[in-house]
Amino acid sequence: MTTPLIPAPDPKYPPRGAIRMYLDRGEHPASRLPLLGADADNPPAVCGGCVNTVLRHLDDGQERLKCGLQPRGRRRKRGPDLRDSMPACVKYAAASAAARNT
Repeated sequence: MTTPLIPAPDPKYPPRGAIRMYLDRGEHPASRLPLLGADADNPPAVCGGCVNTVLRHLDDGQERLKCGLQPRGRRRKRGPDLRDSMPACVKYAAASAAARNT
């Protein structure tokens, strides 16, 4: 009997998605930068309020939130889709603050 190349997942440790694995390591999944730390004086920031987010319109009418810090690749994907509630990276800049400065 041969050993399978990919072992079956252990029921005690369910498989984690790639985005969750980056977050568990303290990295932002799109920019690969460290996550912005949160403490009593600095409430946690989220990608939904960041000036670096880009709304990408797909051909079928759907919209995807992407990170503007991620360089465009050959496939034009710009990394993983973001959620408004995803923790922000250290390059977070509040969108409302950027609008006031212009």
